[in-house]
Amino acid sequence: MTCTQQNLMVIAMSKKTDVEAVRLIGEEVVRLLSLPEDRLEEEAQLGLRLIADLAQWRAIAFGHEPAIQHQVR
Repeated sequence: MTCTQQNLMVIAMSKKTDVEAVRLIGEEVVRLLSLPEDRLEEEAQLGLRLIADLAQWRAIAFGHEPAIQHQVR
């Protein structure tokens, strides 16, 4: 497998993982919003930490990337 093929595989897996992260974030938001008020107050902080970790999966897996990337065409 060439370096370019490996890069394409990493990009494809990253996009799939992005989609999965979005789905998991959505599920956690729905779960939190469906809790009774007292349970929401108890679980909100941990739920937000999970959402933050899911949103930053790339930085956790591959190191920090800038939020805005300039692409030369």
